Parts: sequence; structure tokens; C-alpha cells
Amino acid sequence: MKLWALRVPGKMAEDIRRLLLQTGQIHPEAQIRRDDEHILIPVTGKLGPDELAVLSGAGENITVIEAEFESKRKKPSLEDILGFTPGFDVIGDIAIIDADDTDATRIAKALMEYRKSINVVLGALSPVEGEFRTRQWVVLTGEHRTHTVHKEHGCRYNVDLACAYFSARLGTERKRVADMVKPGQYVVDLFAGVGPFSILIGKSVPGASVMAVDKNPGAVKLLRENIRLNRLENVTAVEDDARHAAVNMKHSADHVIMNLPQSAREFLDCGILVAKSGCVVHFYDITHEDDFYGTSWELIQEAAARVGGTVECVGKRIVRSYAPYQYNVCIEFRVIGD
Repeated sequence: MKLWALRVPGKMAEDIRRLLLQTGQIHPEAQIRRDDEHILIPVTGKLGPDELAVLSGAGENITVIEAEFESKRKKPSLEDILGFTPGFDVIGDIAIIDADDTDATRIAKALMEYRKSINVVLGALSPVEGEFRTRQWVVLTGEHRTHTVHKEHGCRYNVDLACAYFSARLGTERKRVADMVKPGQYVVDLFAGVGPFSILIGKSVPGASVMAVDKNPGAVKLLRENIRLNRLENVTAVEDDARHAAVNMKHSADHVIMNLPQSAREFLDCGILVAKSGCVVHFYDITHEDDFYGTSWELIQEAAARVGGTVECVGKRIVRSYAPYQYNVCIEFRVIGD
């Protein structure tokens, strides 16, 4: 809002503020702000020469101007606007909500109003489905697109939600895994998608090498764009099925990332086959709260026995809540012997 203000040298500002408080002349709804070496104090009306003289002694160090100020009034929250707390995710400048929500249109408009960085609100018309784990979308408000650039831990990712899966909720997990990789190590990301694990590892550990594998042509196209976008030379994108790729990379990896929570169980043999002795496999699964790790660990041991290896668990954790009574978990295990 535009108001009359006193432009006061910084060293005088506190004394002038106290005087104006005593006379009731500070505008009650505006925030005092800095202007270079001066302080702008919003006032209730234009002050004349006599009033300035009283404030400054000579009246020469203080000037009266019109200036823009922010309101002291608390900005209404999304909950204030809607009357409830909506569920949504943000990827780049796209907000994602459930299209089936009876308040979807209201939520979409409120998100655009409340978060100025959002330019698109997409409604999910389907669950994650199909071989390439994509969803059907509808644009509820904003620009008609599904592509965005997502920033995370200093990396940038081209993401197109219509052709490749991406979750912003795994940022902390991706950083945790990247921090485990050491220079000189070889990492195989069997279900790389657009590259959030691979790109972060490549950027965080320049001395490591990453082989990023995915069979989704749309995801691999974006992955290659992201390698160029982040100027990486230590990440290689491969469009291939994990089973075929595993045979070509037998006993080579220091780390294997298996982030395909709905289906990674089917590829445990491949993950263990790629691992060399001492390799840590980062295996992600969806489990029920009654059985966080038990069944998953049994499947890991069975897969190891089939390929003639031995495994030991080195860590397990709940990554996030996935659905009612279901959780996305990570079991990390070391492969002993080729």
C-alpha cells in the first residue's frame, strides 16, 4: 500500500520512531522498512515543516515522501482461505491435487492465489499405473502443460508428469543415499526415471560414476536432458530393461539403487547380480504396518540364494507414509561374495 512516510537516517530512526509513537502518528497497519542507509517510517498523514523541525531539530535530515509498504496484517493461510487443510504436492511450478476431490476447483484457485510460484494446478485422474508408472491428468487452472523444471539440492530436473513418474517427497532420501557414495565408486540406478538419484549423486560426488537405467523412452529422454542441464560427465543414461542391463553389468557395482516400490521385488535377482562383493543395495518397497520389513527381507534372502550370493542387512527405515496403513520403506543390504 502507498502511504506518506518519513525518510530518516538510520542513526536517528529509533529516536524518531519513539517520538512518533508518543504522538500517535505511526501508521498502525504498515511495516517500517529500510531504504539504503535510511529507514522509511509510515505515518498517518503528511507532516508539515513545523512538525519536521520538532522531530529533527533543524528539519534538514528528515524528508517526507510517498512510498510502498507491506501490511502488518497476517497473510491468510491456505487453511484460512479454504476452511480446511488440503493435500497437495508441488513439483517445480506445478501443484498436484486429486481431481476427484469435491473441492478440487476451489483448492486449485486457492493454491494459485496463495502461492505465487505456482503456475499450473493439475488434478490426478488416476493412480500411478502401467509399465511406466504414469498417471492421467487434467489441468484445473493455470497454463495447460504437464512439463516443469524442478529444483532440488542444487540440481535441476526437466520433468513431464504425463510421460514419467516423479516424486518431490523423496528429496531427503535421495540426499541421504548420495551422501553414502564415495569418490571412485560405481553406482547402478536400475529404475532411474528422469534421474533424481543419479543426477544428485553425479553432482555431489564428481569422482563417482553412475549408470542410470530405465526402459521408459520418455523418462530416458528427460534423463539425458537433465544430464546436459546439470553439466555432468560422470552419469550415463541407458534405455534398457533392468533384467537385460543387469546381465551386461554383472558384479560391477559398489551401490545399486532399486527405487521401484510397487515392483522392485520382481527384480531382486537383477540387483544382486549387478552387485560386486561389498556392494550396498538400496531396495525400496511398499509394506503394511503389520509387516514393515519381514516379508521384504525374506524375499531378498531368497533372491540371493537363487543367484548364489549371501547378503547382510546394514540398515532399514521408513521413508514415508504411502497410503492408509502402508509405508514406503528402504532396506539396505550388503552383498557378500560374487
